[in-house]
Amino acid sequence: MKVRSYGKLADLLGQETDVDIDVPCTVDELRAHLAAIYPDAAQPLASKRVLACVGDTVVPNSHVVAPGTVVELLAPVSGG
Repeated sequence: MKVRSYGKLADLLGQETDVDIDVPCTVDELRAHLAAIYPDAAQPLASKRVLACVGDTVVPNSHVVAPGTVVELLAPVSGG
């Protein structure tokens, strides 16, 4: 499965990561799997402020990700 990350998560996970995980899985399971592989990203991945998107839709953590799906993780952005 491909995971695209933005913001602070891209610094921790890389902008695009191929993840070896059994699918279908939930977004929550994907987050836990990524946290196990990238311990420095565990805290941001657990944040409710980090949104998961599939296609053009923000999805809840309970969303089931099908094989071949690209999941995008959007870290919160601050600015002025």
